[in-house]
Amino acid sequence: MLQTMWGWQPALYLFLGGMGAGAFIMAAVLLLIDQTRHRLIVCVSMWAALASLAAGLLLLLSELVQPARGLLMWQSFSHFTSWMTYGAWGAFAAMAVFAASALLATRPVDVRLAKKWAWFEKRGMALRRALAVVGIALAAFVAVYTGMLLMAAENVPLWNTPLLPVLFSVSAFDTGVALVELVAVLASKKDPLAPKARTLMERIVVVLVLLEGVVMAAFLASMLGGDAQTAIGATAASSASLLVSGGLAVCFWGMVVACGLALPLVMAVAGLVLHGRAKKKPGAGQHGSGVLMAIGAAGALVGGCELRFLILAAGVHADVVAETVRGLIG
Repeated sequence: MLQTMWGWQPALYLFLGGMGAGAFIMAAVLLLIDQTRHRLIVCVSMWAALASLAAGLLLLLSELVQPARGLLMWQSFSHFTSWMTYGAWGAFAAMAVFAASALLATRPVDVRLAKKWAWFEKRGMALRRALAVVGIALAAFVAVYTGMLLMAAENVPLWNTPLLPVLFSVSAFDTGVALVELVAVLASKKDPLAPKARTLMERIVVVLVLLEGVVMAAFLASMLGGDAQTAIGATAASSASLLVSGGLAVCFWGMVVACGLALPLVMAVAGLVLHGRAKKKPGAGQHGSGVLMAIGAAGALVGGCELRFLILAAGVHADVVAETVRGLIG
């Protein structure tokens, strides 16, 4: 039995929101480490991060009974005791910072502001760096929130664990880096990725994939190792079994593990090997490195998206009421 209460919109929000947050963080890091290079990559990535988060929020609002009410944030999001409220304000604040950062990263806007205001010509880059730092903090919150939103469901054991926000956060950073990698590949002719930046991104991919694999293993092990004598433990084990060996196993092992983890890891390691050879022989493997990056990034995006759909589908509610009644009768 699969979860049917939530449709496809929340799953896409969890993916797009997390990916947008991760993409902004990677773009902001590129900006902070080198303010003179990769302007096009940073600009396009920041716009893509904003578009992803905005699209995800619209999908989430469309799942509400009255979507239009969700837009009235000052009326609907005022209960400061729920994660929904914190997430709403955090997401909208992130969108504001993402938008400002993307605008200032756009070359015509930057040039026009510098010509119009002398203070911006002197302090424009400092402002962009400050926005990048604030944006990183907000993006990290949005990435964590995508998991906290599900963790609030107490009667769904697969979701009600601190490991889920950790898993979704790592996956968000991973898919965000993948999005920036695709932007870098597409913009390679106008804005070639510097060898140091390329190496940094591929090392980040290796670390994130390995970390995601460890967190995912711990997540599934905790679910499978629950007390089968209780409704919570039995439902948790049943949900995890759906992913590992049940009806969702083919998609899980094929699209999440093989495509979303193994493929990006192999491509990143292969790219690092090519960079090592390029140091000895300049120019060698440049085209091949871009192809490897694109393949790995595409795999990460497919796997990251599928992960959200599968976690939602396997999130079965535990029949706690029936267990309580049986306990009272017995």
